[in-house]
Amino acid sequence: MAQHKILLVDDDTDILEINRSFLSSEGYDVYTATTVAQTMEKVQVINFDCIVLDVMLPDGSAFELPPRIQVYCKAPIIFLTAKEDIDDKIVGFKAGADDYITKPYSLPELSLRINAHIKRNLKSEGFLMEFSPLKINIKTREVTLKDEAVHLTNREFDILRLLAETPNVIVPFSRIYSQVWGDDSPCDNHLVMVNISYLRKKMEKIAPEITYVKTEWGIGYSFAYPPVKNSLHGEFSN
Repeated sequence: MAQHKILLVDDDTDILEINRSFLSSEGYDVYTATTVAQTMEKVQVINFDCIVLDVMLPDGSAFELPPRIQVYCKAPIIFLTAKEDIDDKIVGFKAGADDYITKPYSLPELSLRINAHIKRNLKSEGFLMEFSPLKINIKTREVTLKDEAVHLTNREFDILRLLAETPNVIVPFSRIYSQVWGDDSPCDNHLVMVNISYLRKKMEKIAPEITYVKTEWGIGYSFAYPPVKNSLHGEFSN
């Protein structure tokens, strides 16, 4: 599963290592920097999902960084600093920060705030589709149901995404085939049905009592939201 990439910037290498170790254990792909120069080098080549900045760095103030970072990266920015005066917080938010945390701080809280900002950013950019308890992350191509990962093939993911883009609207076999397979030749209904069946079975393992993929007999499929409640597992059929 793809991991969210985060950049931690702090000139205190002990704090940096503590944060890196904890956030790595939380499932993030963590990069580090100790200077303004290193920070700018990294944001120009890596598409980060969140950036956590200490303010006082050896070669400058991180208060000057948000507008420079945003030229290359639209990731949310969190200041993590010992500068706790209200005036400093005002400067930080005016500079372009999405959040401001003062030291000392809780590592679990830091992780939760990072996750909240990543999630909000994905939603605002249209990368996260939520149909509780189903979540579809278009950017990372991850799907979770009841907070459990659903491991889909590329075809299965593309079918689910296509259907979910227009909830409760019938999508014909021909459109599914042409858009997912990229083929304008006569539609292979059987191929579509087989992939839908695999998709349903994977979702059924996690939530057998509901289905999102609804058969529209003789026409195609639709994405049901709210999901259809099933009294029998056999309702997950083509």
